[in-house]
Amino acid sequence: MTALFLFIVRNGLQTGLDDPAQNVLGGALPPQVVPKLQFLLNNLVLPGGALISGLILLVLQPAIASSVQVLAMLGIVVGIGFLAAASWLRSLYLDAIYSRLRTHALSLADYQQAIGRPTAQDVTELRGYIRGAEHKTREFATAALARLSPDAFAAMLPELLGSDDAVVRRLALQMAPSDSISRDELEAAGVDLDGWVRAAAAVVGLTRSEPWSGAGEVVQKLRDSTDPYDRAAAVWAAAFIADDQAVISGMRDLDPDVRKEAIRSFARMKGQVADVAEPFIACIGDRNVEVRREAIRQAVRWVPPMDRLESYAAALAEGLSSGDHDVRLLAAEAMAVQAPDALALTLPLLQARDETSVAVVDALVRSGNPDLYRKVREHLEAHMAHAGEMARLSARVTSTIRHKDGDAAAGYALLRVGLDDYVHNAVESGLAAMRALHGKRGFAAVERGLASLHEQARVEALETLLNFGPSWLASPLARLLEPEAFDPLVVRPLTQADFDSLAMHPDKWIRETAEAASHGLGEQMKELIALKQVPLFNALTLEQLASVDRMMVTRHYAKGESLFRRGDVGGELYVIVEGEVRVHLDHGGREVTLAKHRSGAVMGEMSVFDDQPRSASAEAVTDTVVRVLRRDRLQAIVHEHPEVLLEFIKNLSQRIRAMDEKLGAAEPVTQ
Repeated sequence: MTALFLFIVRNGLQTGLDDPAQNVLGGALPPQVVPKLQFLLNNLVLPGGALISGLILLVLQPAIASSVQVLAMLGIVVGIGFLAAASWLRSLYLDAIYSRLRTHALSLADYQQAIGRPTAQDVTELRGYIRGAEHKTREFATAALARLSPDAFAAMLPELLGSDDAVVRRLALQMAPSDSISRDELEAAGVDLDGWVRAAAAVVGLTRSEPWSGAGEVVQKLRDSTDPYDRAAAVWAAAFIADDQAVISGMRDLDPDVRKEAIRSFARMKGQVADVAEPFIACIGDRNVEVRREAIRQAVRWVPPMDRLESYAAALAEGLSSGDHDVRLLAAEAMAVQAPDALALTLPLLQARDETSVAVVDALVRSGNPDLYRKVREHLEAHMAHAGEMARLSARVTSTIRHKDGDAAAGYALLRVGLDDYVHNAVESGLAAMRALHGKRGFAAVERGLASLHEQARVEALETLLNFGPSWLASPLARLLEPEAFDPLVVRPLTQADFDSLAMHPDKWIRETAEAASHGLGEQMKELIALKQVPLFNALTLEQLASVDRMMVTRHYAKGESLFRRGDVGGELYVIVEGEVRVHLDHGGREVTLAKHRSGAVMGEMSVFDDQPRSASAEAVTDTVVRVLRRDRLQAIVHEHPEVLLEFIKNLSQRIRAMDEKLGAAEPVTQ
C-alpha cells in the first residue's frame, strides 16, 4: 500500500499542474521535501517493490506451475488488496479535500474536479455545510451543490431562498434553472432587503420562458438607487440581459466599487459593448488602483477601435510607471499584445532603473519587434556589465566596513545598500527578460530555485538558467546572482577617484550614498538607515524606503506617557526610533509586562490588519521617538511588497509565543 501511495504521489510530482491531485492538494508537500522524495521513490521504493514482487513470484513458482488455481487465487488476493488500498487512499484524499474546504483553501473548480460524480454521502455532507454557521463555507457549499448535483440543489431550493444568508439566497436564484423558480418566489425575492438578491431575481425574471413583468422595475430602482451597493448589483445584472448602456454608466459611476463591477460585466459580455472605448480607457487610468487593475486585466483581451488606439496606448504606457506592481505587469502584457507599435514610447523609461524599467523590459521583449528587441538587448548588456562593476565595488565596501566604526561605518553600509540596490534592479530586469522569453510557467521553477534557501536547489537553478540561454543574458545574470563571486582577493579601500566616479553615477541613490560615505550622514540618510534596520522593511530598496518614510509621521512621548491603551480603536503601526516602550496587560488582577521594545522594533501591527481594538497597552519607559504609519498606507506597501507580510508573520509568531510564556508564569510587576 505504501508503495502504491508513493507511486501515485510520484506521478503527481512529475505531472505537476496537469495532475488533478496536485491541483487540489498543491502545497501539501514542502518544496525542500520534493527532491528527497523523488530520490527515495526512484531509487528505493519502486526498485524495492519490483524486487519483492519478483521474490514472491519466485517462491510461489512451484505452486503456480502445478496448478493454475493457485495463480487465480493469488490474483484475487492481490486484486482485493489493490481495491482496499484504493478505498483507503480515497478516504485520505476526501479528508484532505474537506479539510481544505473548511479552511477556504479550495476553489469551486478544484473541488468539482476532485470529487467528480458525487455520492449520496458527498451530497449529505454539502447539505450539512450549507446549514452550518460558517458563512464562507456555507456559500461555497451552495455553489458546489448546484454544480455537482442539480437535482439535490433543486430539492433544497425553498430552504435556500429562505436562508438568513443573503449570498445563499442570491446563489439559489443565480444557479437554479430559471423556470424552476415560481412567480411567488420571484416576487418575494424582488422585494428582498439585499440589492444583489433583487438583481438576481430580476435576471431570472427577464430570462425565463415566461418573463416576469416586475423585473424591469426592479432593475430600474437598483440603477436609480443612492446606495452604491445597489447600483453595483444593477451593473452586475446588466451583463446577463446585454444592457450596454448600464455597463457604460457603471464605468462612469462616482463609486469605485460600481466601476469595478461594470468592468467585470464588460468581461462577462466578452467586450461586446457598443461605444465602450472612452469610459473603459478612462478606467485604465483610474485614480483608484483596484479599478485600474481590473481594467488593465481586461485590456489584455480587448482590441480598441483604431480612432482610440493612441489614447489606449498612452493609458497603458502610464500604467508602466504606476506605483502598483500588478498594474505595471498587466500594462506591460497588454501593451505587448494589443499595442506593440506604441512600445517605442516606453524606451526612455528604461533609464528609470526601478520597477518601471523592469516592466518596460518585460513588455519590449514580449513584443517580438526585432528593432525593439535589439534596443532592449543593448540596454540589458550595458546594464548587466555596469551592475557587475557595482557588485565588485560593493564587495570592496563590505571589506572596508570591517575597518571602520561609528558614523563612518554607517555611511559605508549605506553606500553598500545603494550599490546592492542597483545590482538588484539589474537582476530583476534580467529575470523579467528571461520570463518574457521563456514564459512565466516555463521559467517559474527556475525562479523558485533561485529563491530557495537550500544551496543545492540554487546551484541547480543557476545551471538551468545557463542552459535556458541566451548566453548574452544568462551568463552575466548568473554571475550577478552569485555575490560571493565578486569577493576581492586583496582588500583595497575606496580611493578618492572611486568616490569621484560614484559622484557622477547616473543612479540617484548611488550618488547620494557615496556623498554620505565620503562627507557624512545627513538627516534623511539617518532616517533611511533607521528604517533599513527595522526587520519589517529591510528587504526594501532605498527608493522604496524613501517613499515609506514620506508616508510616516514622527511622534515624541515622555517617560511614562501612554502610546495607546487596551481597547483603543487602532489603525496605526509604530516603529521605535529612539527610547524604550513597555507593552503590558492586566491579567487576573495583575499587570503583566508582555514585552519591552527598543530602537528598531515594531508595534501595533495586529490592529492594522484586523480592525479590532488594541489587545494590550503600551507606555514609554524612557523619552521615546516613534514613526507612525497609517493602516491604508501600510496595506498599500504590503500589496506592493509581499515580502513585508512575511516579516509581519514572523514578528507576530514571536509575539504570540512570548505572550503565552509570560501569561503562563505571570508575576506582579514591581512599580
